[in-house]
This record gives sequence, structure tokens and C-alpha cells, in this order.
Amino acid sequence: MTDTAPTSEFFTTDSGTKTHYTRSGNPSGQLLITLHGLGGSSKTFEPLLPKLPLDRFRVIGVDFEGFGKTPVTSKPASVARYVSDLDDLITHLQRSSPETSASKPVVIIGHSLGTVVALHYTAKKPDRVAGLGLLGVGRSASHIEAARERMLGMAKRARSEGIEPLAELAMTTNFPEHEPQDIRLEVGKAVASSNPEGYAKTCEAMASSEHVDQDYGRIMCPSVFITGEKDMISPPTKAKEVSGLVGGSSKVEIVKGGHQPILSDLDGTAAALEWLFERI
Repeated sequence: MTDTAPTSEFFTTDSGTKTHYTRSGNPSGQLLITLHGLGGSSKTFEPLLPKLPLDRFRVIGVDFEGFGKTPVTSKPASVARYVSDLDDLITHLQRSSPETSASKPVVIIGHSLGTVVALHYTAKKPDRVAGLGLLGVGRSASHIEAARERMLGMAKRARSEGIEPLAELAMTTNFPEHEPQDIRLEVGKAVASSNPEGYAKTCEAMASSEHVDQDYGRIMCPSVFITGEKDMISPPTKAKEVSGLVGGSSKVEIVKGGHQPILSDLDGTAAALEWLFERI
């Protein structure tokens, strides 16, 4: 039996994060984890769900702290804690499932911030991941002063002005000039629903000097890098750059649009992921 409508669950990690996640697909299937970007949530991937091989996978959509239904904690955010929380959740899901498929290495599909967490997790625990789908890939820019100041400025703005100005900014920066207004509004609505403090803490985590790229050569699973042809945040050159760092087989697929490939080119994104699923 395949569940097409996501259901909600919560799990408290060892760090105290009450992580909200959704479940859909085959309850007996191999775990496929989706990790959203800054200002997103598990809902980011909902348009993609019907395009995934749900008969093969139990799809778990994770909400990072301060996004979706996961509340903000009193602890500082960090990429390391996101990775630790993800590991706790995966361990919980595998231990609590009676089906053998759930104990297999997981597949992770990430967008932007989610790709950073996916890459760090896989570099740390390469044996636990069977494949990566990375949309609008990110990497550390904490050593680049202009990028660092930009992220810290966004954090300050979220706290002083609220989330609305950041929602308006995302509607501009995530898309090339002539993208339709309706998909811009989708992103604006998503960001506007974010907790301002959670948004600020995430920006600070990305700008932190502790956020450094891991040894991505340890990643031996197949990885597909999906990049919008006019992505101003993570251009195709970055996808090609990071693709060259992983140790396993990888492929770069360029799709239409900017930093939101699921909204700008759903069919192209789904087709690009087929390369990954054929190798798992």
C-alpha cells in the first residue's frame, strides 16, 4: 500500500529539538529524506511527491528548527546540530520500523540549506546514505566576508523588522526576471510563515566560522546536482564545482529557472532525479 497524502509526526532529538516530519509513500520502503532550504519546509517538496517512485520509498519530509511545524529551541543553531538531529531522526525511524527496507542506507534529496546538511551528513556517515539529490547546492561561504556579512545582515533584519522583508527579498533573489508571479508568491508565502528567530539563527549558523566544508571525497554514493540555468544564488558553476569534490559517481543537470527548480521546472527536476533512482 502506498500513502500519497503526507501524515505528520514529531520526534525529539538528543539535542532537544522537537522535529516535525511528514511521512508518505510505501510504509515498507527504503527511507527517502527531504531537507528544505532557508525559509522553506517539508511542503517545499510536496509538488514533487507524485513524481517520485513512491512504491519504492518511504518519504520523510523534515522541518528544520524554526520552519514548518518544528519550534525554535533556546540553543544556538549550527550545521553540526542539524546533522546530529538528522542522524537521531534517521536512527529512530530505522529502529522503529519492523520492515527490513527501512534499515537500508537512506536517500536524501535536499534544497539549498538542505544540500549543505545532506553533504555534511553523508561525508560524516557515508555508509548510511545510498544516494543524494542536491537542488541548488550550497557550500560554506563563511570565509568570504561579503557573503558572511550578507547572512548576518539578514539575521539582524529578521529580528528587527520581522520576516516579511525577507519574504519579499526571496521573491526577487530566488527567480530570474521573467518568472511568473504565482510561483514567486509561493516562495514569499513560505518564507513569511517562518519563525523570525529561527530564520535569524539559521542565517547565523551558515555564516559561522564553524561552518566549513567537509571532506566530500568521502561521499561514495551516486549524487545528482540539479541547478537552475539562471540561479543567482547557486549558479551552475557551483554545482559543477561541488560535483567535482565528491568521491562517487555524480552528474550535473541544468534545468529551467532559478533557485527553486521544483517550482520553475518540476518535470525537468523529476527527470533529473531518475538518473539517481536508476543507480540505487
